[in-house]
Amino acid sequence: MSNPEKVKLPLASSLQQVVGALLFGADHPLTVEEIRTCLKSVAEQEGEESETASLFAEASPREISDAIESIAKELSRLELGVEVAEIGGGFRYQTQPSCGRWVRNLLKQDRPNTLSRPALETLAIIAYRQPVAKSEIEAIRGVSVDHVVKALMELHLIRIVGRSELPGRPFLYGTTASFLNHFGLSSLKELNELDPTLQRSKPSERKAAHTRKKKSDRDAVEETPLFAARDEATPDAAPEPTDAVKEILGDNESADAEPVFEEKEREEV
Repeated sequence: MSNPEKVKLPLASSLQQVVGALLFGADHPLTVEEIRTCLKSVAEQEGEESETASLFAEASPREISDAIESIAKELSRLELGVEVAEIGGGFRYQTQPSCGRWVRNLLKQDRPNTLSRPALETLAIIAYRQPVAKSEIEAIRGVSVDHVVKALMELHLIRIVGRSELPGRPFLYGTTASFLNHFGLSSLKELNELDPTLQRSKPSERKAAHTRKKKSDRDAVEETPLFAARDEATPDAAPEPTDAVKEILGDNESADAEPVFEEKEREEV
């Protein structure tokens, strides 16, 4: 009777085959560097006994990227309802959005939970202007956001990224890796592509804008009558979210919206 320990399984015949298996078995989006590390680790464990493992360990980042791209093209050609998506700088398999209604039915999921409008607006401000203090969010929205910020932190969509230089050194908030994962973004740069006007300006630009504002304020003071009618003064309204923000964060009233939240253990930063 043969020793089970001496039975060898067949080895993968291509780098694409190995990369495909790694993407399938991973519990989070894999980066190219993580795949390279795995290939090298296996080669070290196998030693000189496996030329195939040693060959895969020499794969360059470009070769791994080409393997991922090849897998994505093959899945698209076969129309299997599965695709490769780049999320937060890594890659993963996911079902195609067009098949979402059947997948939800199979998993016995009702209409997916979505964020409320106040939560979406607060999250949009943080995403575009991070790092941002709570006082700045409240100045933009015109209302208190304490409970909304707390809820977003509990959902692992935002986190504390530092402290402001303002008096009291309030916390600064930013988005997490789970934010990119939930909304299908490869990086925060995609937000700029949707609406560059919402992104926080550079310090030099803010200084120039501040100088222009001071000059315009002085001119306005010189032209403003000493006594102004009260009914002419109207408070500034809180800005409405733009179409770009609504597009990336989703329509809260849409019945076909994709799930926003996943299991807690997969939302760790």
